[in-house]
Amino acid sequence: MVKNLKPKTYTLNPEGGFTLVEALISLLIFSIALTAIFSLLTNNLKNASLVEHNFIASGLVQEGMEVVRNIRDNEWHLNNSFGTTIPDGSYRVQWNSQALLPFADSFLKKDSGNGLVSYDTGNDTIFKRAVTISAVSGVEKRVVVSVTWDERGAPKSVSAEIHLFNWK
Repeated sequence: MVKNLKPKTYTLNPEGGFTLVEALISLLIFSIALTAIFSLLTNNLKNASLVEHNFIASGLVQEGMEVVRNIRDNEWHLNNSFGTTIPDGSYRVQWNSQALLPFADSFLKKDSGNGLVSYDTGNDTIFKRAVTISAVSGVEKRVVVSVTWDERGAPKSVSAEIHLFNWK
């Protein structure tokens, strides 16, 4: 027979450490939070790239319209009749164009030295620009400038339209 066996009692220590289950649950919650944060960061970087490309394309469209307008204005200074230097058709232009350039489906280039974008020198960009001119009437020309590029395999574009008039 066993003598003097006293029952042993255990008390929980309220200041004790985490159990294994609590630690695993904490790791799960932490990993879910990190996954959400990384997902948001990745989406923000993708959106920032798209916004940047839209902004650049908008500037290239504006530049194209200004160049065509400048060519038309020079036409007046030379006393040519309206539409002589901006005939109907598809063209390309660059910032220093004195005349419309024949259309070619080519990428604009960015000069790393001065940052200018043209078809002449530099590294290819992702952008292509086309200028389409059509007569609306004898005193009005419709000019559409479009800039296109690929964004993660999907085609993107920005375009604008301007109407030039013979106000002389």
